[in-house]
Amino acid sequence: MLPLELLDRIACFETLRAYEGKVFCLSEHLERLADSCKGIDRVPPLKKTELKRWVMRVLKESAFPNARLRLSVHWINEHEGILLLMVWNFKQHPKTWYEKGVDLSTTTVKRWTLRAQDPQLKSSMFVSGVLAVLDQGDRDAHEIIFLNQDGTVSEGTVSNIFMVKGKRLLTPGVSSGILRGVTRGTVIGLAKKRGLEVSETVLSRHELYNADECFMTNTSSEVLPVVSLDGRRIADGRPGPITRTLGKDFKAHLRKTLGIKLI
Repeated sequence: MLPLELLDRIACFETLRAYEGKVFCLSEHLERLADSCKGIDRVPPLKKTELKRWVMRVLKESAFPNARLRLSVHWINEHEGILLLMVWNFKQHPKTWYEKGVDLSTTTVKRWTLRAQDPQLKSSMFVSGVLAVLDQGDRDAHEIIFLNQDGTVSEGTVSNIFMVKGKRLLTPGVSSGILRGVTRGTVIGLAKKRGLEVSETVLSRHELYNADECFMTNTSSEVLPVVSLDGRRIADGRPGPITRTLGKDFKAHLRKTLGIKLI
């Protein structure tokens, strides 16, 4: 049994996105939450079907049809857990992010090794992210990219990273110390439908600097173009055609799977 002194410092959580009152990939997020709980030998307080109904009821009561949600599980003893769902009204990100792209930078703070912490356990341990932000000082970057202990690219503080080279879509694999993002998985599936070769592999900063295109994915930003890394322009410094296509495909996927109009 884990001592309470350890349990009360751990919260497994999922970040969700609601569109017109419907939550994107809710089942997949709840499955990952259950897996995270199981990873520390705990069971969520509610079964998946009950939890799904509860999330949707809270979302409806919030009166925020377009929302960002944070669902977390906290343990008060070895057998009892508490569910917490926070809901924020979601305002669209600036269009300029998608039209012009964003800038990223790497941090000297390293992502933990697989021996130190399993990245598939999505928990509240954000110390490395806090240190990475502090490491940036006054540098103005949209997102921070971690390198792992081998010096290869891992992931952002809240995002997965992709690059395009030729007709190949490349992204760090699990062995690089990443969390398998739900949006990441959706985009990989959409890319394969487009006939793109997708490789989950090891990437260096040098490869990202020399990419034809680059973008990142997460629940909030969906498919967000990246035009520079560490002050170095990627390709011509504009969002590329494959990035734009996958962004449109993702929107179409949302409309189809959720049955929404989507602006």
